[in-house]
Amino acid sequence: MNTQAHYYMLFVIFNNMAWLICSHIAGIYNHERIYKVKELLNYTFITYLFFALITWLFFDLNFLTDTINFVLFDIIWFGLFLLISRIAMIGIVKFIERTGIFRKRVVIIGNSIHASPLIEQLEKKHIFYEIKGFFDDNENNFNSEYPWLGKINDCLTYAKDNNISEIYTVIPPDKMHELYPLANDAQNNFIKFKFAPHFNTHSKYKYSFEFDNNIPIISLNPEPLEEISGQLQKRLFDIIFSSLVIAFILSWLIPIIAVLIKMESDGPVFFKQYRTGKNNRPFLCLKFRSLKVNADADIKQVTENDDRYTRVGKFLRRTNLDEFPQFFNVLAGDMSVVGSRPHMLKHTEDYSRLHGSYMQRHSIKPGLTGWAQINGYRGEIKVDEQLIQRVEHDLWYIENWNFLLDMRIVLQTLSSTFKGDKNAY
Repeated sequence: MNTQAHYYMLFVIFNNMAWLICSHIAGIYNHERIYKVKELLNYTFITYLFFALITWLFFDLNFLTDTINFVLFDIIWFGLFLLISRIAMIGIVKFIERTGIFRKRVVIIGNSIHASPLIEQLEKKHIFYEIKGFFDDNENNFNSEYPWLGKINDCLTYAKDNNISEIYTVIPPDKMHELYPLANDAQNNFIKFKFAPHFNTHSKYKYSFEFDNNIPIISLNPEPLEEISGQLQKRLFDIIFSSLVIAFILSWLIPIIAVLIKMESDGPVFFKQYRTGKNNRPFLCLKFRSLKVNADADIKQVTENDDRYTRVGKFLRRTNLDEFPQFFNVLAGDMSVVGSRPHMLKHTEDYSRLHGSYMQRHSIKPGLTGWAQINGYRGEIKVDEQLIQRVEHDLWYIENWNFLLDMRIVLQTLSSTFKGDKNAY
């Protein structure tokens, strides 16, 4: 096999692996995205850009110049194929939506207020579900755009007469034993009967369900990063991103900043301090030293006009360059590129007493940047509301993590770094 043929084979293997990894991370083949046209197009476009960039960099950095034209040709044609396939898929989805050939008619038993989370989920899948209304013994239990159709005893008759495919109940079966014979009669008439237990709709908690040997288990505040696939995606990105920053930026930046720090003040180039990590385990966090050496470093928070600043340090903090050594923490596995910002141990102890959910932010690795930071909740905490908002944003991130959210946070962090951030001090 000649060298060029070897390169082509290498490209085909790498190309397929790169697309499989990128598409899996972005979840563009997730069945729930098929009928969300705008979301499908956005995720496909972003995934294609990452795929094209990775493919181009791999072959360009490895100096495979003989195949560069072939690589470029393949990337362009693959992009056109994606565009055509997505247009075709959108056409199919629109046809299914317009004709309703796969749409199931459903009715709900119980209070419409209790059923609001179920309604929200079914409406998201409106291509496949059509809610006809509610059945409940109390006609006044309704605050919904869907009509009250009658009492619970009328439900099965209505379902048989109106081609209903599924019946959902938000009434727990132990609260109303008549549901069991109703469910059995529905199944005998080939109508699926499903229990959708409701929880306090005003609760701040999210819920997830899983089964262990057919035993239903309910979890509060499910975290995507509890899944192995999520952990692998995040760790892989952390290793690649931190390695690139260390190799191509810190390799020349550290000597320059080290000289500037040493020229202005006595003391070490790096500031090392124990911070709170995942599961409340402390780790040694690295930063470029931006303050004069002082005895209050481990207990006193940096303020806007802090007299401990060095001139170089103030610049480093304004540009976020003081945080760059933490990429070594990321590579070592103590931190992530994106997460909740780590606080000094003294502040973790203090803040945990001020906010009941504060410690939950430590269920994942701390990050160089995070959802709270890009939304303005960074730096000095002057009032309790700033801490509350920071914690709420950190918890929202933990509950809603996905790879593209991390990409968004990274890009917004880069943007604010160049534009400047009033809270960066």
